[in-house]
Amino acid sequence: MMMPRPALPALAALVLLAAPAARADPLQQQVLAAAKTVSPEDFAFQRSIRVVQTGLQAETAAIVDRFDPARPVAERWTLVSKDGRAPTAKEVADARKAAARQPVPSYARIANWFGAPAERVSEGGDRVVYRFKSLPKGTLMMGSHDASADTSAEATVVTSGPVPYVERVRLLSTTPFRMMMVAKIERLEAITRYRLLPDGRPVPVENAFEMTGSAMGKAGSMKSVTVLSEHRPVRRPRD
Repeated sequence: MMMPRPALPALAALVLLAAPAARADPLQQQVLAAAKTVSPEDFAFQRSIRVVQTGLQAETAAIVDRFDPARPVAERWTLVSKDGRAPTAKEVADARKAAARQPVPSYARIANWFGAPAERVSEGGDRVVYRFKSLPKGTLMMGSHDASADTSAEATVVTSGPVPYVERVRLLSTTPFRMMMVAKIERLEAITRYRLLPDGRPVPVENAFEMTGSAMGKAGSMKSVTVLSEHRPVRRPRD
């Protein structure tokens, strides 16, 4: 039995939607303020996704697509290749519709959850680590299941430079949960990395996702790696 999974773009985005909570410390507030100046429409980029699924039925999928916010809304996502070949016209149209339903990978999403209560656990050199015991309701959606309450987070903040920013986020499930009634997720882990562009704005550059569990009594796993590259500014930095 195949492991259930959201669409490929959803794996890349790891939907972070909740509004920030109160009680953020001064450094968190700085990170939040900076993240709020970034928009998902600031950059065009290329995205490469590879998914490997094991279990009763093995599956490997690879897609490359591009996002350009300067294009009309319905044409912003373009499928470049699928499983190493040129896509058909139908695949391009279907991929564009699927991608449009998912949030655009962006550092801006840090502002949606980083203000939640957290423990400041490490401070050395130019990095500070925050740990969140759980995520606010609605933060992490796996299909129709809200896994936020059962997911912890660790965020590494770089404090050198003019503005602090989150360099790495690690999400880890803290208890098994069920999806679609027949599927049980035993463990979920996702690591997202960010880097600064020459203009000083952070962008996501990689997401590694791993999930293990079972469906209809059959064990399986799924791994994906998403690489975001060739960022091109479309909008100027905002104050």
